[in-house]
Amino acid sequence: MRTAISRAYYATYHLGAELLREMGFHISTGPQGHGDVRNRLSNSGVPEVMRIGSQLGDLQGRRIQADYRLDNPEIENPKTARALVEQAARMIQTLERSSKGLQRPQIIAAIKAWEQKIGPKPPP
Repeated sequence: MRTAISRAYYATYHLGAELLREMGFHISTGPQGHGDVRNRLSNSGVPEVMRIGSQLGDLQGRRIQADYRLDNPEIENPKTARALVEQAARMIQTLERSSKGLQRPQIIAAIKAWEQKIGPKPPP
């Protein structure tokens, strides 16, 4: 159950990172890449994609519970794991549909506008 939850998160995260890179956005390959993906999706200007940004943060939290909080037996519940895997599958479908469809230009424009608003990142 724990592995299924972890893999569901990473499948969704990696797809989001790949799609955003295809759109021309820099996504860090380090740990900050998780925030890069969440923040860009959350500021995509398309409500269903923006929700995925928030859901991805929640799913990451559940992944952390699955991978590191071994004293939490609730995460091992088959219904919990199934629900999280199904949620990730819906998120993936939405990302694929939105990033390749008519909403793609809107997503790119909204994220670029958000990036301009927040300004350049300080050097690491």
